[in-house]
Amino acid sequence: MNKKSIQRVAKAAAEEVDRAMESIQLRGHPRPYYISHLIRDEEVWRLQAKYGALHSDYHRHRRSCLADVRVGSYKYDQVQEGGLEDSSTDDESYEYVEIPVGDQMDGVRHALWRLTEARYREAIDGFLQRKSNEVTYLNKNRHLRAFEERPPIVDRGWSDFPEVDLEAWREFVIKASANYKRYPLLKNGHVSFQARHTVHTFVNSEGSRLIQCRPYFSMTLYFWYLSEKGDALPYSHSILVSDPTELPDLAATRKTIRNCYALLERLAAAPTVRSFSGPVLLDPIPAGLMIHEAVGHRLEGSRLLSTGEGQTFRDSVGQQVLPEFLTMRDDPTVQQFDGKSLVGHYKYDDEGTPASNAQLIERGVLRGFLTSRTPIYRKHESNGHARSRYHQRCISRMGNTIVESHDGLDDKQLRAAFIEEIKRQGVPYGVRIIEASGGETATGSYDFQAFLGEINVASRVYPDGREELIRGVDFVGTPLNAIRNIIAAGKEYGVDNAYCGAESGFVPVTTISPSLLVSELELQSKSETPYTQYVYPMPWEQNGKE
Repeated sequence: MNKKSIQRVAKAAAEEVDRAMESIQLRGHPRPYYISHLIRDEEVWRLQAKYGALHSDYHRHRRSCLADVRVGSYKYDQVQEGGLEDSSTDDESYEYVEIPVGDQMDGVRHALWRLTEARYREAIDGFLQRKSNEVTYLNKNRHLRAFEERPPIVDRGWSDFPEVDLEAWREFVIKASANYKRYPLLKNGHVSFQARHTVHTFVNSEGSRLIQCRPYFSMTLYFWYLSEKGDALPYSHSILVSDPTELPDLAATRKTIRNCYALLERLAAAPTVRSFSGPVLLDPIPAGLMIHEAVGHRLEGSRLLSTGEGQTFRDSVGQQVLPEFLTMRDDPTVQQFDGKSLVGHYKYDDEGTPASNAQLIERGVLRGFLTSRTPIYRKHESNGHARSRYHQRCISRMGNTIVESHDGLDDKQLRAAFIEEIKRQGVPYGVRIIEASGGETATGSYDFQAFLGEINVASRVYPDGREELIRGVDFVGTPLNAIRNIIAAGKEYGVDNAYCGAESGFVPVTTISPSLLVSELELQSKSETPYTQYVYPMPWEQNGKE
């Protein structure tokens, strides 16, 4: 990818949008009032090595287009339910999302024409369906406009991507993965590196012309540990950043491998806990995960427009939903925090709206929601949080979610408060969640309003302060109970860069949070499968090597 090539694509896309607005007309049906093309150029390099051998060497350049064609008017168009259901792979347009990667603009324009044509026909079908539905079903959002009209923005900014030294990284993953041979109970595992260069080119019929460059780099150490008792312990240590200089060097990675193996040995010897309900202290990363799942997804404004959503906080603006010592906002304009790059950063969202700081909860009181250009209020202004991954319609999503504690406790004070809560409840112990790697939540009205966090490392803490590792559980809960049971917060923050999945696909997000003390949280048994031992040793064990 290079600047001149992207500029040619942007010019061709703008011309096609203008041509479509002038030319599209199907007798007896509404014409488009708005068209946009979001073209994503993506170049990916992925290297993976196992036990000192290169296992995968992958490179791909892909160009796709998210085309939005709206018929009717800014007051009323075909989009229903906040757009949450507009991502079907059965639509004809799905076959035309991929467009040519070369510089032959006739081919690019042909692909954009074919995609836009399909999207227009689908828009008409959706428009007629909506009118038909409203003959029978009451649309409680009918008083809201369909789409926010915004002034055009022109910003053809370009930033050069960091160079990817593939030869150096090949050598890195090979040498790092060779260290796995030192540890006989690691029956599988790999070291992987990935670089992803993305360019978002956005043009619309309002006159906006935008180019954004976004780099992402990741390194993952994966371990599959099989204890002598047959307990399988999968474990991953991952780093996701926008600045490759933040990735560790070979010496630091070898040290991390040693530390991870030592942790797995301790976990294999740790007692299994099947269930628990009581005081829980979440370290910053797990605390951020809990807030992300229990609160963040429920503040995505698009969900307030869907009858299939639980809409937990729809009527709670101005009410206290978190303790008064917590504030929560989402600000994609922030590029770094405490010297770490934030992958949830962007300048414009996927509808071409400038990103802004969305004040969600202020000292416990709900102030607003993450919004797109689809209005959720009569007087509505998008705060630039519309995002999607591929063909999916943009909905409001998190970017850089920041949880701030006012008068937070230092680590010593927080631990003392934790032990005091254990004693107050008279329970045998409390649980500290040290590492958590992922989660999920159900927000639909047809399902249980619950969330889950996958625990990697946890310990139980006794009233006398003793602490021992445990394994075998994940944390679960219902959102309102979980957040209302938060009784204290730390003052040190953790940064969690990750990918988040929802109806509009997987997008990079960052969560920044302090530790949180919860008076009661439930843990449930993790799914585990015992394995028999392998019938003969790995090759280097057979040869007498370490």
